[in-house]
Order: sequence, then C-alpha cells, then structure tokens
Amino acid sequence: MRRNRIGETSAGHPGPDRAVSDVLAFALVFAIIIGSVMLLSMTGFQAMTDYSDGEQLRNSERAMEALTENFNDVLRYDGIDKRRGELSLREGTFSSDSDGTELDISVGTDSADASPVTLGEFAYTTGSDRIVYEGGGVVRSAENGGSVVLKRPQLACDEGNESVLITLPSVQANNGSIQSSGTLEVTMNETDRKTQIESGVDEVTVTADTDYDTAWNATFERSGWERDTASPTPKATCGESTGSDLRVVITVVDANVKY
Repeated sequence: MRRNRIGETSAGHPGPDRAVSDVLAFALVFAIIIGSVMLLSMTGFQAMTDYSDGEQLRNSERAMEALTENFNDVLRYDGIDKRRGELSLREGTFSSDSDGTELDISVGTDSADASPVTLGEFAYTTGSDRIVYEGGGVVRSAENGGSVVLKRPQLACDEGNESVLITLPSVQANNGSIQSSGTLEVTMNETDRKTQIESGVDEVTVTADTDYDTAWNATFERSGWERDTASPTPKATCGESTGSDLRVVITVVDANVKY
C-alpha cells in the first residue's frame, strides 16, 4: 500500500506549499509598501512643512530688515522726512502699536530731556513668531516669551572715543492689524525731531521697560555698554568704568507710520 504525501509534486508541477509561500510573500511585500508610504506621510511631509515654514520666517526677517534700513534714513538724515516701503504678508499679519518698550535715559544723575522715550512698534506675525520694528532695530519674539535681536537699535557707547550716540524713533500709529496674502505698502513720516547734546558727562545709564528683555540685554552688550546684571529689567551704563568726560548726543524722532 502506498501513502500519498501532502505537497508531493508530479510531472514538474509545484505542490500546494509553493502557493502558500507566494501568497505570504505578496502579503509581506504589500505590508512593507504600505508601511513605507505611511512613514513617509508622517515624517517626510512634516519635514517639508517645517522647512517651508522656516524659509518663510527667514524671508520675513530679511524683508523686515530691508524695510528697517529704508525707514532708518529718516533717523539718520535731517533732509529726509519720509520713506515708503513694501512688505509681502503671505497670509501673515501686520500690526502697529504706539506703546511698546519705554527707555529711561539718565545723563549723569539727571534724566535726559528726551527721557523717557516710548518707542512704539510695528510688527509682522507669521505662525507663532513676531518680527518687530522698534527703536530703529528688529526683534524676533515667540509665544514662549523668548526674543532675539536681528538688527540693533542705534545706541552706541564708545568709551575709547569718549562718546555716546543714541538715535531713536518714537513711532506713532493707529493701533490695529491687517492680514493679507498680498503686498502691503507702509509709509513713515517724520513729525518732529529733538536733539540733546551734552559734554563733560561722567556716565550715561539706559533702562528699558520692555517685553523683549533678552533682545535688549544683547543690544546693550553688543553696543559697548556695561550691563547691570543685577537689575530685574534691562539696564546698562556707559562711562562708569573709565570715568571719562563723555560727549553725549541723543536724538529722538517722532514718526507716523501709515499702511
């Protein structure tokens, strides 16, 4: 008596075990393909989105810095009292505020005639980041309260040449905002200019009441000032370490911003 074996082949034809193996291989390959597509959709697309958002933020920073450089001509030159520029919003929001950071400037032991100075600001917001023009500089801030200075305001302490040069805009604007995918035209007009010049000054101290502590501390350090690390708010002094007789020039330009 002969016994038939399962899976035995005859006449060169594969048995049922081979068919099972083909189905299993197809299922494994199909599962790998589906898994790869799902992994790509979860990681690759997110990486592309993050890259796109990062590029938009960098482009916005460059655009605000270019606008700032244009507007700061109003601060630098007496003969220029108006500047106009454009900003591509790309679904971002442009806003302005006449409040913002306030600077208290002390020359020796007395407050400067122009002090305190309320700087005002205008800002471009994209996602969770705000790119802010204030004090003639550019600050980037985030929702977590962090801030970084992209372009410093004009507060120069040069103890080697015994000079302090402070030039600031005080922005006046109708508080409001606009969101658009197009291009926004922004105009700055000078409405008033005040200049104070002092000689033989022992020291100058600037204190900032601001929401951008980190950015202002960095501004003082990079502009030659001696920062007061014990102060709860950004504060810095020029001339304290040398006792030099400083020549101080403080200019505050009142400017109206329209858009």
